[in-house]
Amino acid sequence: MKKNLLNSFLIIVMCFVTANVKSQSLDYVMDMVHNNPGEKPFKTKYRNPAYIKSQGFNAMVPHWYINCAITYDNVKENIVSKGSEERTWIENKAKYIQAKLDSCEQHNVAVYPFTDFLVFPKSIWKKYGGKISKKGTLHNLGGDASQAVKPNIQSKTTQKLLRAQIDGVFKRFPNIDGLTVRFGETYLHDAPFHRGGSPISRGKQGIEDHITLINILREEICVKRNKKLFYRTWDFGGFHTNPNYYLKVTNAIETHKNLVFSIKYQKGDFHRMTPFNPCIGIGKHKQIVESQSRMEAYGKGAHPYYTASGVINGWPETKYEISRHHFTGKTNSTENPRGLKDILKNNLLTGIVTWSNGGGWKGPYIKHELWADLNTYVVSQWAQNPNKSEKEIFYKFASKLGLHGYQADLFRKLNMLSIEGVRKGHCNSYAENAVWWTRDEYFSAKQNKPIIKEIIQNKLVDEVLAEKAESVFIWHQIEALSKQIKINDVATQEALEVSSTYGRIKYELIEQMWIMMLYKELDSVKNKQKILENALVKYDALWLEWKTLYNSSPLCATIYTDKYLWDKREGSIGEFVDDKIRPIVNKLK
Repeated sequence: MKKNLLNSFLIIVMCFVTANVKSQSLDYVMDMVHNNPGEKPFKTKYRNPAYIKSQGFNAMVPHWYINCAITYDNVKENIVSKGSEERTWIENKAKYIQAKLDSCEQHNVAVYPFTDFLVFPKSIWKKYGGKISKKGTLHNLGGDASQAVKPNIQSKTTQKLLRAQIDGVFKRFPNIDGLTVRFGETYLHDAPFHRGGSPISRGKQGIEDHITLINILREEICVKRNKKLFYRTWDFGGFHTNPNYYLKVTNAIETHKNLVFSIKYQKGDFHRMTPFNPCIGIGKHKQIVESQSRMEAYGKGAHPYYTASGVINGWPETKYEISRHHFTGKTNSTENPRGLKDILKNNLLTGIVTWSNGGGWKGPYIKHELWADLNTYVVSQWAQNPNKSEKEIFYKFASKLGLHGYQADLFRKLNMLSIEGVRKGHCNSYAENAVWWTRDEYFSAKQNKPIIKEIIQNKLVDEVLAEKAESVFIWHQIEALSKQIKINDVATQEALEVSSTYGRIKYELIEQMWIMMLYKELDSVKNKQKILENALVKYDALWLEWKTLYNSSPLCATIYTDKYLWDKREGSIGEFVDDKIRPIVNKLK
């Protein structure tokens, strides 16, 4: 009897311990606001450390250009001349950052600034440029081309300056908790007195460059100063998405409690029709995963788009194998992870960083953070308790809006519909996808040319257009649901309804774009001109409706344009419609 009681007691204790372990928060629950390069910082509550703390985050990854706020007097006294415009800018930047740091410290929020390596003041380049720059093709660089320089990380002078930079940062800002390091894209739009770029070469040499850079950072940040180092893997086709490349780099680095690798959850950028990142959950180092709350290719939070489910559970399309942004028709192996919940067993996931704001270049510019709030909340709350399901956390968010029971179910339905409403409007399931054909506030016809050719050659026009029609049907459902849901805040209610209509107009417009892009290239099609005319009439009417919607509500996000990326006409949907479709239609008149 006593033995049975003891066994029962032990079972109860073990269940309690197991439940407690499962409900334990990941070590790092962080948020990042990444401003559009060269533009005014976003106005968002996610900049406020008091708000961040209230939401359960324990850290921020601010975009402050902290590496640009030091003078390098530890290299040579007055190398950046005192009283110069360059020095004054650096000193003012340092004062700005210090004030922000003090506020974060006051609210007990750790800070790991987003840091571009390698970037130095122009005075440093003037004196040491011949010893630290590397000949060759510049890549992954942004901003003024005159500021773009490729540093040579294998140069002893470069390494000396890097160590001085790290020393300068931590001496000037001793209360920062560590750094989040970016080595890939380098944007200098907001750093007028600095130059630099990625020190990582292409190909095999890139592996050696990574190892050299990480070992220096590890020694200076993790070992010497006992600070955290989050090393972002972000690049194109190498470290970030290639498991062999990833392991060749990370296996050469000794583990350290303060060294963590940061990685996006998708294989590539934040896109649909791409597999879960195969570099997650492998190797010997701890990882944090980046999650974008308002993805720049899919509306940037201007309309409903529920991404948190895809991040945690996996997107619907990852049930099937994906190659070149389309399905192979084979069922994905159950052993392959589709979402973050699938890699918990590997014990390498130690944190999440949500991008509540940021990604991309320009608009749409949102006026209400409803959809950013939803995605940020669900992912961050899951990170605080991975034992909870995405669905359970979703309903907790709904309750904060005053939605319970049937109303909460309607809100759930609206958001779940948006997952495929977006994918089937933006992408297709039958051919390759140009995933960047629409991003920020732009539409491109040029990027879809090879896709259109493939669809027609494989006789998939009806299937693709049926999918666009299905997307429009979904968005009409979303719009209707938005008018049935009653939120306890007037502004949020208006944002819900207006953004849902915004999405419906956008995807109706996209359907007409695809009708015109496809039928323009079809030969010997009955009623071709009439079909193009009807599509053009709807196209023009939808642009007018979109503009009217924007003018009807102060909470409506800015709308798209018919231009290509960075306001270019060449390659845009506007150029295609005006130069290719209108002449055909005008022949009918």
